[in-house]
Amino acid sequence: MKLSQRIAIVDDERAVRSGLSNLLQSDGYLTCTFESAEAFLNDKNALFDVSLMIIDIKLKGMSGLDFYEEIKTYATPPPVIFISGHGDENMQRFAISLGAVAFLRKPIDIEVLLNHLQKAIRPEENT
Repeated sequence: MKLSQRIAIVDDERAVRSGLSNLLQSDGYLTCTFESAEAFLNDKNALFDVSLMIIDIKLKGMSGLDFYEEIKTYATPPPVIFISGHGDENMQRFAISLGAVAFLRKPIDIEVLLNHLQKAIRPEENT
């Protein structure tokens, strides 16, 4: 099955959503953005054709970690990269232990992000 390369970005900061979306689109990815976990969960088509999710840990309303726990209950959850301006090594270890692909601190190193995306979305190209 070929993945769509569509990435969902969930962050309560408009500048982060917009910046990541523009960056990823310029690299050839399709994106959809959401300002909260609730906005994502209330959109019946949000998970349709999503290859990967980028989720901020600290969201207004439901936290990014709680949101991820909810997503993991779906039949085929997409891989997740967490981002945070407030994270520490313990949070990073916890996020990875939950099954996240990566945990990146803001400001995000773009090359590191793109490398994680490549590995998560196109694993056959990294073998």
